[in-house]
Amino acid sequence: DVSAKGSINWFLFACPCRISSHKNGVCEAGDFSSKSESELEGTKPAQTAFTLLSYDKASDTSLLLVKPDTGRMHQIRLHLQALGHPIANDHCYGGDLWFGDDEGQHACQNSRECLNMLDKGSSDAELTLSKAPATDEEVYQVVANKSREDGESMDEFIVKTCVWCARCRGLDGIHSLDGSADARRNNEEAVFRRTLMEYLVRSQGIWLHAL
Repeated sequence: DVSAKGSINWFLFACPCRISSHKNGVCEAGDFSSKSESELEGTKPAQTAFTLLSYDKASDTSLLLVKPDTGRMHQIRLHLQALGHPIANDHCYGGDLWFGDDEGQHACQNSRECLNMLDKGSSDAELTLSKAPATDEEVYQVVANKSREDGESMDEFIVKTCVWCARCRGLDGIHSLDGSADARRNNEEAVFRRTLMEYLVRSQGIWLHAL
């Protein structure tokens, strides 16, 4: 409770953080007492201060002012997840994707199911290309021996060497390219659908603003 007008009460939360996957940039916070000595390597203490600014009953969301006393990777997101109050739209750390948007959530689920069906033909039956991290082979195939050409913009070069763009372009063979206008149009539509689905199954930005 606020004891005096204009005063602010802070909730201080201390919980260690660690990077659980350097390759995928995934971190975790919690009780690591059961971890082995090698797994504990890189675990660091972390402390965050929170104060409530407002609460919206209709959406069951709170607006917080947050001050991290330490600077661990993804610290604010991890600590809010550990407290059971993840950041809206932060599906990597416990939040709901397309938070508060029923239509977006429905489109996301349909797109994920469709991508799962499209990607069942891969060597790994459980692989979902929309979520799976880039493999070393993919990175090599996309990036190897590719340099920026004269007159090529930076955006064009990034698209050319992007694994995710390559995955979408991988649909080029889904229709026979016999040179006809219909074949080109069908292929372009297939690539567009794939690109749109890839967009729908990714976070459109977590509700976190740095001051």
